[in-house]
Amino acid sequence: MRRRTAAGPVIAIAYLIAASPAGASDLESLLRAPFPSQLVSAAQGKRLAWIANERGVRNVWTAAPPRFVPWQITSGTADDGQELTALSISRDGSTLVWVRGGHPDETGVSQNPQSLPGGIEQEIWIATAEGPPRVLAKGDSPVLSPNGRVVIMNQGHSLSCVSATAIPAPDWCTSPLLKLRGNNGRPVFSPDGRRLAFVSDRRDHSFVGVLDTETRDVTWLAPDVSRDDFPAWSPDGKQIAFLRIAGAAYGETLDITGAWPFEIWIADVTTGTGKRLFRSNDTAGGFAQMDNEGPSREPLRWTSANDLLFYSEQSGWIHLYAMSPAGGQPRDLTPGICEVESDALAPDARTLIVSSNCAAIDGRQLFRVSVADGKPERLPGGTIDVEPVFLGSQAYAFRGADAVHPTSIVVARASGEHISIYPTMPAGFPAHMLVKPEIVTFQAPDGLTIHGQLFRSTPGGAGGRRAGLLFVHGGPVRQMLPGWHYMDYYSNSYAMNQYLASRGFVVLSVNYRSGTGYGQDFRRAKDQGPRGASEYQDVLAAREYLGRLPTVDPARIGIYGGSYGGLLAAQALARNSDLFAAGVDFHGVHDWAQKARESSGAGWGIDPSLYERAYQSSPVAAADRWRSPVLFIHGDDDRSVPFSQTTDLVVRLRDRGVPVDTLIFPDEEHGFLRYASWLRAYDATAAFLIRALGSAGGMH
Repeated sequence: MRRRTAAGPVIAIAYLIAASPAGASDLESLLRAPFPSQLVSAAQGKRLAWIANERGVRNVWTAAPPRFVPWQITSGTADDGQELTALSISRDGSTLVWVRGGHPDETGVSQNPQSLPGGIEQEIWIATAEGPPRVLAKGDSPVLSPNGRVVIMNQGHSLSCVSATAIPAPDWCTSPLLKLRGNNGRPVFSPDGRRLAFVSDRRDHSFVGVLDTETRDVTWLAPDVSRDDFPAWSPDGKQIAFLRIAGAAYGETLDITGAWPFEIWIADVTTGTGKRLFRSNDTAGGFAQMDNEGPSREPLRWTSANDLLFYSEQSGWIHLYAMSPAGGQPRDLTPGICEVESDALAPDARTLIVSSNCAAIDGRQLFRVSVADGKPERLPGGTIDVEPVFLGSQAYAFRGADAVHPTSIVVARASGEHISIYPTMPAGFPAHMLVKPEIVTFQAPDGLTIHGQLFRSTPGGAGGRRAGLLFVHGGPVRQMLPGWHYMDYYSNSYAMNQYLASRGFVVLSVNYRSGTGYGQDFRRAKDQGPRGASEYQDVLAAREYLGRLPTVDPARIGIYGGSYGGLLAAQALARNSDLFAAGVDFHGVHDWAQKARESSGAGWGIDPSLYERAYQSSPVAAADRWRSPVLFIHGDDDRSVPFSQTTDLVVRLRDRGVPVDTLIFPDEEHGFLRYASWLRAYDATAAFLIRALGSAGGMH
């Protein structure tokens, strides 16, 4: 693997931060910290790799033992808005593959936030010891074979195979490799690399199949009318375990708040004969299986020690379970009133490191857990430690952050020493000026306890009360934390909350019901979203809490948020302009019923019988009561919330004479792909809120 440029020396402290100049900091200084993600490791810790985003410039980095000095593999220099995703590494650490560019839409067009006239195509890239990084093929979701010689990828609805090295690919490796009915994906090699399991999605049902690369035969595993997914090979390669949920009935649409009882099946890969091993309870939920935006996790795996590990909400909380493939009852490896979000399995498959909120529900902590008895051992770390990966049997790495130090890659040696290897923070980053958010709780009108983080700094020379702001996150299945978030979207949100506090605002970030981190009952709260907007009462409770603070002027309280947070910001301004003096709405949903008509239930299972209730649960239903000024920010290539949701509401409000500002990004996505877009959006947000609400003091 060719190494491009060296980073600085390894440091044995949390960060190397240059002293910031005296005085107030600007927004750009808070957003300039590189954001590392997608941490992966080769077998036995031979190499680490990750993606880094530094002010919109995305690159692949790697580090090898014993010193784990970071090296930049790619040579990106532009804020081009092209994501790097799906990073994976070969077992020996010699090969890296990843995807550049977003997934094409239904017309075949990929995201192009720079509006390049020639367009953009999604590409799979590879880096090996044979030369510089290069384009391997067009496609998505690359999977390396066990020997690292070939790569399987998605190309449209088919699977294809290409050689990963200068050695010619075996005869079976062709493009297309599998051109069957349905949408075929999620390929998984058998331990010996001879067979390939895959999932064939047929809309209302799906099959798990096995391709024998020698005979070119496909065997379907216990085919049924169900939806089968997440195939996992047995250590000897003779069987496959997979998850099964019921097939779709006429008119059924995705509902993220629904319970998705599931079964674990095991099938013989030669005959296809299968049997049910386990069935969850009826309220197990499906969030752990369907959430693919947070930290990466495997919903089901078959370990080399012959255990099945799987995630489930059957206790009412997302926990990790183990059970024998011979049958019996599963063992809860992570019991407690807490949730597990990601994990790493040791090379001997007898020990796990899990990231959970079991020690502090508003953070993330690492625990070492025995697969045999579930005995946990709290590992040292910070406020927000996620996505552990093993480096051999004892050493490990993870992504860590706290209130003042953004996310870094940390290596924990077997000796117990922790070394932050990336990044070295840029000069001028104002870590010493940041506030430590206070964790607060308050009661909603129905008695539910709501958590939040309160940002307030001492105003320099400013007396009297200050303007207040509510921040509402998106998702809604997300949880804001008292530190730099592990997801880039919310890392930016945290930076913005810090910046607004530095401008004199008192900011309250609200973890409203329907979010994650507080159990299934909280996530699946009754009458939420299009069925009654029950979460809005949490916004009102947060506003009341903020308005009672002696340092806050209750007449100058605003609200801002993105996506689902944009919906709630619009909800607040529509229903209660008497309580919210101004707001900023980033790409929010404004009409549940219209979204359901356009996108098959809007992901919330909204059928025609619910359209009226969905409309009444939307901001547009109260648009005639909207008086407060608002700034709408939206990219018009949004593939999560249709741009028309903003077009429609802006037209309505302008017709009524409501003060409306807009900041529109042609060809930008939902979560802005360019740093320049984030900076413009946040600059505009701060300027608008200062103009509408006023502020007091600055960062001192």
